[in-house]
Amino acid sequence: MVQSTRVGREFEYEFFVILDENLNAFALPGGKVFVNAGAIAKTKSEAELAGLLSHELAHAVLSHGFQLVSNGSLLADLSRFVPYAGYAANLVVLNYSRDMEREADELGTRILSAAGYPADGLHNLMKILGEEDKSRPLLAWMSTHPETEERVGNLQRQIQTEGLMRYGVEGVERHDLMREKVRVLLEAAKQKEAEERKNRPGWR
Repeated sequence: MVQSTRVGREFEYEFFVILDENLNAFALPGGKVFVNAGAIAKTKSEAELAGLLSHELAHAVLSHGFQLVSNGSLLADLSRFVPYAGYAANLVVLNYSRDMEREADELGTRILSAAGYPADGLHNLMKILGEEDKSRPLLAWMSTHPETEERVGNLQRQIQTEGLMRYGVEGVERHDLMREKVRVLLEAAKQKEAEERKNRPGWR
């Protein structure tokens, strides 16, 4: 999929998985892409996960992180916040403008299609999550402007207008195997955290 990003700024991309059960992903300036284990566990196919990652790759290609740094909306050195992944994600994601999100949705969908995945992987992911979250606060990754329904509609029109392929690698079986491994890791991390809390002075 990284090969499919060669439509703009190029980086030495690095990918990191964070042991966090929330569905989230974010890209730091320079091509470092972080994805929560929860994003792997909660997506239903490889194509949906690829849609999420392609959106973040698009932010990197379009230099959105650098733009936030240059206008003072984002700290230049976010690497020191990586141990506090949730905080770093919020610093990045919540500062993206409406236009930045739209641009990343559009380019991300093209990247996804060029990589051989169904072009509606990102569209389907947002649609499903939007329906699931009508009765509760949106997931961190979904909480930025434009509104989710508008983003879904825009992507639907883009796929039709550009004639992007809606058939390709879904990767459901491979993704199911990966999801199971990630769930085991998340459960082990939760148990470890519970034990550490228990052993802290003053814990009751």
